[in-house]
Amino acid sequence: MTQTQKEMMALVGACTQEAGDKFLVPNILNDEFNKILTKKFEVYNEDTQEKYDLIIDEKPGDLIKIYEKLNDKGIYITTAASLEDRDLFANLSKLFYIVMPYYFIEDDGSRKALVFASKEIHPTADLIRHRSDFVENTHYYHTDIHLASFVLPKYIFENIKDVIKL
Repeated sequence: MTQTQKEMMALVGACTQEAGDKFLVPNILNDEFNKILTKKFEVYNEDTQEKYDLIIDEKPGDLIKIYEKLNDKGIYITTAASLEDRDLFANLSKLFYIVMPYYFIEDDGSRKALVFASKEIHPTADLIRHRSDFVENTHYYHTDIHLASFVLPKYIFENIKDVIKL
């Protein structure tokens, strides 16, 4: 996982989740949460059978189990095959109130897709500016990138609008 991907998975989630601070994430993301100066989080790397505010998977997992592990405002972030991964988006849309693909650009110029699924919280409307504006020592992430990463070209949006939830 590249530095850019780590930041875009961890910081997008942490800068939109106001409800709590219990995060279930891969070990590789632990240091990313320390870049946020205005909040400390409880970061778990193994499932403790609790309800979580944010779950991040390197690859999509068992969506029903993940949904059940989230609290009532929980967020799930994972990778997508592309910004037009209709099967993944459709499956997430059966469970979550908000399902939005987003992307980042690697240092080599390639575009990589992620997906933000939530029971209530919107990734741009509910952005916590007093958090996102105070993230330090990043390679890629900042508030404007957070917002821009959810803006899709019209041809992509038209192809997936029936399987995502804004």
